[in-house]
Amino acid sequence: MKRPDMNGRAGDWLSSRFGLVRVRQVADQLRHRLVFVPVLYVVGSLALSQVLLAIDRALTDQTLPDWASTTVPSARSVFAAIAGGLITSITLLLSMMLVAVQLASSQFSPRTLRDWLGNRTLQHAVGIVLGTAVFCLLALRSTRDFDEDGAAIVPHVTVLFAVMFGVVSLVAVVRAVDRITHSLRVGSVATRVASNTVSVAERVAADDRSRRRDVVPESGALAAAGPVRAPIGSVAIEARRSGWVQQIDEDALLLEVPEGATAYVTVDLGAFVAERAPVMWVSPPTVDVDEDLLLDAVAVGDSRTMQQDIDFGIVQLADIAVRALSPGVNDPVTATDVIAHLGRVLLAVWESEAPDRTIRRDGRTVVRRRVDHASLLERAVGPIRRYGAHDPTVVVALASMVRTLGSETVRRSLPGPEEPIRRTLAEIGDSADRSGWSASERALFDDALG
Repeated sequence: MKRPDMNGRAGDWLSSRFGLVRVRQVADQLRHRLVFVPVLYVVGSLALSQVLLAIDRALTDQTLPDWASTTVPSARSVFAAIAGGLITSITLLLSMMLVAVQLASSQFSPRTLRDWLGNRTLQHAVGIVLGTAVFCLLALRSTRDFDEDGAAIVPHVTVLFAVMFGVVSLVAVVRAVDRITHSLRVGSVATRVASNTVSVAERVAADDRSRRRDVVPESGALAAAGPVRAPIGSVAIEARRSGWVQQIDEDALLLEVPEGATAYVTVDLGAFVAERAPVMWVSPPTVDVDEDLLLDAVAVGDSRTMQQDIDFGIVQLADIAVRALSPGVNDPVTATDVIAHLGRVLLAVWESEAPDRTIRRDGRTVVRRRVDHASLLERAVGPIRRYGAHDPTVVVALASMVRTLGSETVRRSLPGPEEPIRRTLAEIGDSADRSGWSASERALFDDALG
């Protein structure tokens, strides 16, 4: 994957020595943890409270106007009121977030939970409230009638900042509640997942186009689909831990594969790999291989992520549609809404060429399976086609989406293939259960099939 402000050998050099794949993995984990951003606010409140208290110690009552001055009892009351109220607010806010996460898991898909915890608006709201509460508690502790020299410590400036932070915290709580209620709508969830997936698809396509400028694909080996088979006798590179494959850095692999050798990557993005199972094979077996450097190019984590995994975004959208079609929910309108978002994602996928299966650079070769257009189309359409075959509204929406994808491929001369689209339309027509449909519903379906 291409790194910002890096290209060619400089990017390869940094990748091999500083483990940028691991850095991106850790950054993604921190982004989807609720605790990271609030901790930053708490640290900032610790520093700011000490700075403001030092300023107050250097000031006298005569240096401030009347509206900015306060007394020790008044300051204590302000600090105690703000801290107590915000502690109650943070409890309420966290409770609402837990309820929202539970509803999202049960109504949409448990795979969308990382996006909820990674919502920056909610993280900043929790951080502002928590930081302000800590700020007031620290200021309250330092406010006293007499210090070591017998003079009163009256935090004039600190009280002003505490009041300002308290108002900002209340606004942040209201905004967070509004964001939670807005995010619980299926349209918001589908839009967020689809937008993230489109961004990943565009980024991966841009990386592939950039790589093609200086990496030569091997002639006759461009098909992305199908398993990767290493020659007999190849050296197995085993996984350090069990988990889901989150990233595969082809540039780093091309740098670390010995000259004259080939690395056969047998795991896919989003696949689960067991500890000590082969991640890749290196051939010929006589070359000197640094397994640690090769494994550093493949990030394995506790869950699937969308750092490079386009398939994961499509799976989330399909999950929401299938769950809406279950007998316990029976909400075909939600399924049709999600189908529209899947069409947006598939159009973004069809705007890029099929990824290279085999790439070579400086006598080094990497072979890996890449999810092709046909596989992504089946991931998006297959589950909905099977579970919604009896509902004319869903089937018509699905056929219309696929037909639109085909017409846009022709009209805009998109590089994506047309044959999987025709095959998918035929499968939709074959699997549709038309029993009980009215004549008008049959006519709409036939028109959608074209």
